Amino acid sequence: MRIFCIFPIRCNQIIFNSQKGTQYACNPRYIYEYLENKYGGSLQYIWCLQNPPEVLVSHPHVRIVSYNSLRYFFYQMTSKVIVANIPSPCYLPRRKKQFMIDTWHGGGAYKRCGIQTPKQSSLSNMKNVIKTTEALDNTKWELYKAYYNALDTSLFMTTCKRHTEVMFESQLIPRDRYIEVGFPRNDIFFSDYQDIKKKAQKKLGISPDKKVVLFAPTYRGNVKNQQNDLNLDIDQCIDAAKERWGGEWVFVYRMHILSSSLDKGKIPTSAINASQYDEMQELLCIADIFITDYSSSQWDFALTGKPAFLFTPDLDYYMYEDRGFYTPIEDWAFPYAKSNEELAELIRNFDEDKHIQKVHRHLDLLQSCEDGHATEKICDIIVKEIGL
Repeated sequence: MRIFCIFPIRCNQIIFNSQKGTQYACNPRYIYEYLENKYGGSLQYIWCLQNPPEVLVSHPHVRIVSYNSLRYFFYQMTSKVIVANIPSPCYLPRRKKQFMIDTWHGGGAYKRCGIQTPKQSSLSNMKNVIKTTEALDNTKWELYKAYYNALDTSLFMTTCKRHTEVMFESQLIPRDRYIEVGFPRNDIFFSDYQDIKKKAQKKLGISPDKKVVLFAPTYRGNVKNQQNDLNLDIDQCIDAAKERWGGEWVFVYRMHILSSSLDKGKIPTSAINASQYDEMQELLCIADIFITDYSSSQWDFALTGKPAFLFTPDLDYYMYEDRGFYTPIEDWAFPYAKSNEELAELIRNFDEDKHIQKVHRHLDLLQSCEDGHATEKICDIIVKEIGL
């Protein structure tokens, strides 16, 4: 890849990448939209996207490239600033005058990652591709990735002081490269997001008079295209919500990008599949109740103050044989249930005051850095690097 070093770095050029070019979403999106709105054509924006939205395709100052294409390699190696929510590929070196910001994609301090991830068997199907790991051991592979990620990363964004601590333990990135400003994608929760809510409702075909239960579980291990079978009783959830809050409810689910689907046999036809909805934050805006498991999206949702619950029927397995946790689950912002009956009981007996107290206690425990100005702060750094 170093052959691309014959081309000069373009000082006003920024490349954005979210989930390896699969989404126009997350922190890179909010950083891009802020810069484009404030500086317009003063900058050249490159988006790595497989299926870009029309708003980008028709934009005069945006160029679209496909992940791992020749054009992607060229623009990655010639952009002054690189903004991504996962580390750049190990085979793409950062040049000395480039500035790479890893915005990351999950806040708080929940499931383990990086070199802190326990040994797993989920990389066995990659034994002919990954030469740095044994077929049933991802430890060497994580160390290999961490070494090159540390070389490439100029800044790493975190949401709280505990997030910084656990990522420092899980990455090999020097401590002075972490910046504790919160996530740009979470700034919307410090403002009136009713317009965002209306847009999402319209896109999903949800009537404004309906209340929403949003279910968004994480994935297990490192297996791609896995199928989740968590045995969530959707009807029981809806019935419990009606009993507690009244009104008409709709069930919306969004699978993790590494998961293929839920067990279709257990999903009512009235449920809405929002798995292809790029921006998770917009779904969190429409949710009246949020149900997840070990997903770090619970950190984001805690900032809304709305009711949420953890459905964790495989808690013992996940804790001792899969990822494991940085923070004991008892100290998380939301209560957990190991069965449908327990979950329904938590919903029916929801106490607003206790909920708010628990959320605040959790945010204080992890020492939250979120204040609604993360986008502005990181963009000021970007502009300074570029020299505008």
